[in-house]
Amino acid sequence: MRNLFIFLVIGSAFISSYSLAHADKMKSMDHSRHSHMNEEKVISITVKTIKKMTFKDLGYEPGKLPSSWENINNSDVNIVNVHEGSYVVSATNSQVKQTLYFRIDDDGDVVAVSENKGF
Repeated sequence: MRNLFIFLVIGSAFISSYSLAHADKMKSMDHSRHSHMNEEKVISITVKTIKKMTFKDLGYEPGKLPSSWENINNSDVNIVNVHEGSYVVSATNSQVKQTLYFRIDDDGDVVAVSENKGF
């Protein structure tokens, strides 16, 4: 019984020392989702998402995009609206004369992609 008690005390000490040693990491993780988005980041996320969508269907409404979308660059992307922590961004492919609209939240996650801007 005494050995069990000693084992529990030592085990508890190891567990609590690990959590106390990494308390600062937990604080930084808490605030990591509060990224401060700006126009440059939003446009970059949009371009990267488009390039991913040219080789894989990511589950958004337009599905897999034609290879002509690979040539999209930052000048083809415009921020249409910023509202309550989300961005509506348009991307235009002049080769196929098609525009896609992206809704990106303030954390940088692409929430929706559509061929019209009425999300």
